[in-house]
Amino acid sequence: MLVVALMASATCVLAQERENRDANNKIVRGPYLTNRFFDNIFIGVAGGVNIYQGENDSYGSFGKRLAPALDINIGKWFTPSVGARIGYSGINAKGWTSGQTLYAKDLFENNVYNEKFGVSYLHADLMWNFSNAVSGYRSDRTWDFIPFVGTGWARSYGNDAYNNEFAMSVGLLNNIRLCDQLALTLEARHMFVNQNFDGVVRGGKGEGMTSVTVGLTYKFNRRDFSRKPKEVVPDYTPYINKINDLENSLKDKDNQIKDLNDQLAAARKQKPATVTTVENAPMAIFFEIGKADLTDKELINLGYMAEIIKKSPDKTFKVIGSADKATGSAKRNQQLSQMRAEAVCNALVEKFGVDKKQLEVIAKGSNDEPFDKPVLNRVTIVE
Repeated sequence: MLVVALMASATCVLAQERENRDANNKIVRGPYLTNRFFDNIFIGVAGGVNIYQGENDSYGSFGKRLAPALDINIGKWFTPSVGARIGYSGINAKGWTSGQTLYAKDLFENNVYNEKFGVSYLHADLMWNFSNAVSGYRSDRTWDFIPFVGTGWARSYGNDAYNNEFAMSVGLLNNIRLCDQLALTLEARHMFVNQNFDGVVRGGKGEGMTSVTVGLTYKFNRRDFSRKPKEVVPDYTPYINKINDLENSLKDKDNQIKDLNDQLAAARKQKPATVTTVENAPMAIFFEIGKADLTDKELINLGYMAEIIKKSPDKTFKVIGSADKATGSAKRNQQLSQMRAEAVCNALVEKFGVDKKQLEVIAKGSNDEPFDKPVLNRVTIVE
């Protein structure tokens, strides 16, 4: 009856509060981020009454079976709806017993004795915050309605005797918010134990003790929960398409280089035709802006030039590097023209076997441009 009354009260309070809703007027329930280990910790102390249900409850009035109760617990909320705690519950239990049983005290009447014994219940409880689960999490909610189940070790003791039993419990915890740190608690619990817990082995197979307590709970910082942000899945499609385009372009370039190499190899295998030597016929090797790297296409041209140089062992060839004055400083262009001329010279010597004594490296910088367009002046001329 007490549990039903508490549930009815909690339901009324929930109905009076504005539910936690989003912009579309829908209840927001999660998900929430998991806090650190020492976040959302609470400690509670409460006092009240115990009433034990034993074999001989009908011998006396209900009021004389009431005994003092004490609850001490510490716990943690893992999510706004799920938490756990460990605690102590107990002090005393009262009742009646027929005959001189384990915890019998004074004679009551006609071989019926007053029964009084100490109770200690060390337990662990799993808690479910019904209010947050159903109506959405709110840190400022006035009333939280929290059913729980528990299990642990129960001990009865008195008259220089004791009894240890495995026990289970169910209950209802009501947290009434006073401020961010404190809550008023109203709790009802029923503990289930074996029938010989009170020292009397008779009657039904199970006994128990109901406790009702009122107390305070202190919540340590941090006390709230943060909503998990919505995951934004990036769209990698443009990057994947770009990578595919680059890979296809590289394949095309590789195929072009292979075709050129095949053509060069085939040309070398052909019987040399009669060549009319042309004196002073220069060859231009072009470079990209700011660079002195030779492309495969330019290396093929240098291969033909190398054959001409090696067929004229008594001649000297000038390797003249240039840079365009439209970009870069004069000092940088001088360095760049030197690098370009040396790149051509090294390729002729190292790749194609030209005698280095036949080559004269000249760096003209950007002072004396050979052509009328900047793109054409990024060049090395062999003559």
